[in-house]
Amino acid sequence: MRRITFAELKGLLTKDRDRAVEATVKEIIEEVRKKGDTALKRYTKKFDGVRDLQIKVSDKEICKAREGIDSKIISVIESAKKRIEKYHKKQMPKGFVLKEKDISVQFKFSPVESVGVYIPAGQSPLMSSVLMTVIPAYVAGVKKIYAASPPSFNGTVHPLITGTLGYLGITNVFAVGGAQAIAAFAYGTETVPAVDVIAGPGNRYVNTAKLLLSGETGIDTLAGPSELVIFSDGESNHEFISADMNAQIEHREGLGVLITTSEKLAEKVGKKVKGGYWIHIKNRREAVEIINHIAPEHLQLMCKDSEKLANDVIAGAVFVGDYSPAALGDYFAGPSHTLPTKRSARFSSGDSVYTFLRSYAIVSGKAGFYRRYGQTMELLPELEGLPFHKESLYVRRKR
Repeated sequence: MRRITFAELKGLLTKDRDRAVEATVKEIIEEVRKKGDTALKRYTKKFDGVRDLQIKVSDKEICKAREGIDSKIISVIESAKKRIEKYHKKQMPKGFVLKEKDISVQFKFSPVESVGVYIPAGQSPLMSSVLMTVIPAYVAGVKKIYAASPPSFNGTVHPLITGTLGYLGITNVFAVGGAQAIAAFAYGTETVPAVDVIAGPGNRYVNTAKLLLSGETGIDTLAGPSELVIFSDGESNHEFISADMNAQIEHREGLGVLITTSEKLAEKVGKKVKGGYWIHIKNRREAVEIINHIAPEHLQLMCKDSEKLANDVIAGAVFVGDYSPAALGDYFAGPSHTLPTKRSARFSSGDSVYTFLRSYAIVSGKAGFYRRYGQTMELLPELEGLPFHKESLYVRRKR
């Protein structure tokens, strides 16, 4: 690990966006929009080295991958699935109805019609991301769920990913990765449908595409590259911290930062961790200031009164105590591991059922309401200088 100051860390976090990446992604998006499947095949050949791409994974291949998963792995998938389902079912909102004489106002939630989940596989086949994106969408009630993942295994989607998707009942799987997959879900192609919401983690190309296409379709959050901040007051198990930092550094382009009041602890961890950064601080107040500036994807609080401190910090997910590593959340705790990065936890949230729900009001008024409140209501558009809005209310009062 390299020791840095808070000022140096700010510099790392505020680097200008990679304009070369943005230019490349814009080009990919525009070509997919114009040329559809032809563009997908061209970019897959260019970036993945796959010729004669079969964009849609066949039902036969999905079935074969599903049947090829070892029973022990199925047991693990099922155990994680139950925990993720249980957690997300608890999230489901109920809405409400306000009734008074001559008017009723409802607040409702309904699932979006369609979702495209992106499953990374460039570094490793992230079958856990299948669970963490598909299950919240299912629980929310989404009827049409599609999946895309790079053809990283012999020119097609890795069988662990395909098999897990098949186990969850997903039959529309596309062997497309990167920014081109996100563009395909946004605009649709001859083979890939346009969807209402795109969800899932990815690299800087994937997240740049999500950022640029936000507004064309719904985007869950900017999830990636991965981030971990650990705060320790020196009382934590240094072997735990070392293992957690190494797990973070295992991610390509991942950010790992240890914030501590103990130089001795940092030295012990530094002997076992060959990447990432550490910052020495004087007290918890400084720790909170740095944490909230970073607003990291994962935050581990390995200190005294960690549960209390959890109420004062900003992060995509907070892990409290020595026995709550980010890896617990990555696989098994229950919440989705698709979380906001790049300081976006300040205003954004990780994937949940709310990612796949839309909220709206239903208003039902009757004539008597206008007799009681008509003149009051009409004054507002009159003050705004909108006579036809006033008339829309007035004609009902005078009827």
